[in-house]
Amino acid sequence: MLKDLGEELHSLSEALKRISSQLHEQTRELERAVEGTYAHNLSDPRVQLLSKTLMVSRRADLELSRLSQRLLGLREELACHETAVLEREHEELRSSITVLKRERHELETLYEIARTLNSTLEFDEVLRLVMDQVISFVGAERGFLVLLNEQGELEFKIARTKDARSLERDAFNLGISQSTVNRVVQTRQPILTSDAQEDQDLKEQRSIIENRIRSIMCAPLVVRDRCIGAVYVDSRISANLFGHQQRDLLFAFCHQAAIAIDNARLFADLQRTLRQVNEDKQYMDNIFASIANGVITTDPEGVITTFNRAAGAILKLDERAALGRHYREVLANRPELGLVDLLQEALLHHEHGTRVPVAFEGKVAGLGWVNMNFYVSALRDEHGQHIGTALVIDDRTDLKRAQAEAREIKSLFGRYVHPSVVKRLIEDPHSLKLGGETREITVVSADLRGYTTLAERLPPEQTMNLLNNYLDLMVEAVWDEGGTLTAFWGDELMAIFNAPLEQEDHPLRAVRAAWKMRQAILDYCHRHPNEVPVKFGIGVNTGLAIVGNIGSRGRLQNYTAIGDTVNVAARLQSQADDNNIYLNASTFYRVRQHVQIDHVGTLLVKNRSEPLEVMRLTGVYSLSGSGSGSGHVFP
Repeated sequence: MLKDLGEELHSLSEALKRISSQLHEQTRELERAVEGTYAHNLSDPRVQLLSKTLMVSRRADLELSRLSQRLLGLREELACHETAVLEREHEELRSSITVLKRERHELETLYEIARTLNSTLEFDEVLRLVMDQVISFVGAERGFLVLLNEQGELEFKIARTKDARSLERDAFNLGISQSTVNRVVQTRQPILTSDAQEDQDLKEQRSIIENRIRSIMCAPLVVRDRCIGAVYVDSRISANLFGHQQRDLLFAFCHQAAIAIDNARLFADLQRTLRQVNEDKQYMDNIFASIANGVITTDPEGVITTFNRAAGAILKLDERAALGRHYREVLANRPELGLVDLLQEALLHHEHGTRVPVAFEGKVAGLGWVNMNFYVSALRDEHGQHIGTALVIDDRTDLKRAQAEAREIKSLFGRYVHPSVVKRLIEDPHSLKLGGETREITVVSADLRGYTTLAERLPPEQTMNLLNNYLDLMVEAVWDEGGTLTAFWGDELMAIFNAPLEQEDHPLRAVRAAWKMRQAILDYCHRHPNEVPVKFGIGVNTGLAIVGNIGSRGRLQNYTAIGDTVNVAARLQSQADDNNIYLNASTFYRVRQHVQIDHVGTLLVKNRSEPLEVMRLTGVYSLSGSGSGSGHVFP
């Protein structure tokens, strides 16, 4: 509009200039006419009229000149005004551009901050980035971040400086205005203090005074209409460091930071939960791997989700290959067990819960003879929803086999060895070689003499009772030294040592057992003088023999020893003087430090080319179970 007015004034001024120029020219001509034509006759009315016209023309020319100058002045004023308006508009436009640039820079900065904050989900790293960004963003000297815990209490998390150094917790507890932070969290509104030293609400606070804090800003961290903490920044250098613009920027920044912090905290919680789940799973896997029972679980569709090591060992299937496959496919190779039907019925009728155990005993292809119990149960989550089926396999095959072996061992050895030896054999049946083996043993052969005379002088029942009394004494002596009774022949018995269990000192054990027999029988005779006395002979020999089961397979079998060593012991027993013990040299030289002997001489034995060197046992220095000391030779 001003431009149009200026152009109109310019046109009018130009028109006036032209009119003024024309009028001025006409006035000059009129002057020349008056001066030249009528100057000599001033009384002439025409001359007077011309003179008046000339005067009017001069005045008009003067007025037009003044009007033209005024129009020129107005034009110049208008031009100046237009320039001022343009300059003012230009300044306003430049100011607007500056504001827009600043806002664009702030938006770009907020975008970069948001991108940086969202570049990681590591909780501690996010907190560090938040504080470093906010300090750089608003130009603060220090920055602190606090978060609300589950109890609604503020907890210090991190503090940083403008040179990216971390501050300790004491800097938070003693170095900032706690009331400012609390008020921001409660009101969820930012706070700006240009000069805390002059602020009526803050200047008396200890932290403000001791730390000489000047400028303060604090903004809440709000996400999903929930305040999770606050960001506090300050400066001890100068007042008025922060303005409303920085306050608004901090407020906007905190919205972005709150989202990043909340996401990082959720991610950290998720990681902790995941770690706990993995630990629980590993714990359960370890339990499943360590228990002896087989465990197989499926989802509701029948896909195997658990197949522990024991299940693989029991069924002789690859547990790793079983995972993720349908139970029908995995268990199809064990049809005799009926596991497919068990799982199918459990999945179809899962509402029945745990089923009664199912027992199986029989032969299975690829497994042999087995004895198992099966337990099938529906799996449910915490809401009671069906999530699959569990099958537990209790393999009792080894237990049944061990029980059978124990019965066999007890049946075979219960009559011949001490119960403690039977117990050891049951605990370690692999140490027993019933099929026969050659090993070094010491044989004790004993004979009660005078049995025929007893039978003639005593009734049969009294004869058997007396004979059993003596044999009981002899058996007790054998068992006391850990020997094995292998045979009874009427009034004779045979015992072996170092079989079925190994005994490193078997020669000494056999000699002590023989000496205990002698002492026990003599003591019995001394205590029962009215009974018919008996005599005995004992032979002891050490050497190699074959030991094992002998007899009808599956019917009557005895664990015994055969060979030359047994025969020599029997020969020594038959040659021994009444109530004496004969030792072969092979035994004597193994026990010579523990016994007293008399040399008897040599003895020829069948199937032996060389005679045997024979000793008579006259004493034992130490007796197992009966103290130590020298034995005595009874007449």
